[in-house]
Amino acid sequence: MRQPRKNRLTDLGELQLQVLDKLIASGSATVQTIADQFDEAHRPRYTTILTVLRTLEQKGLATHVMKGRTYHYAPTAQADGVRGSVLREVLDKVFGGSPRHLVATLMDTDVVTPAVLEELKKLIADSEG
Repeated sequence: MRQPRKNRLTDLGELQLQVLDKLIASGSATVQTIADQFDEAHRPRYTTILTVLRTLEQKGLATHVMKGRTYHYAPTAQADGVRGSVLREVLDKVFGGSPRHLVATLMDTDVVTPAVLEELKKLIADSEG
């Protein structure tokens, strides 16, 4: 079986990042709730998601409480900072600490559509005001 790729920048595997992202978006979720957020063709097994959540908990990125007979997982405050930490590492390691180079590279991709550009302009205006 193919091993999930590790994200060198965070030492989290690809599936761990996906599960953490879904957990952060949910705020609180059961294993089944997380599983249901994957499309059916790429849905990991229930036990795989459970193992990932336990690993995230060991890393301090998730916690759980019992509600009845079901574990409900939630991201920790540290988990909320994962994206920022990854971005800071990418900025430093890939773009030499230059936000300008990061944005210039992003602008050269096809990810920035006119609608995304408008959203970015609004974000910049809001941060300036």
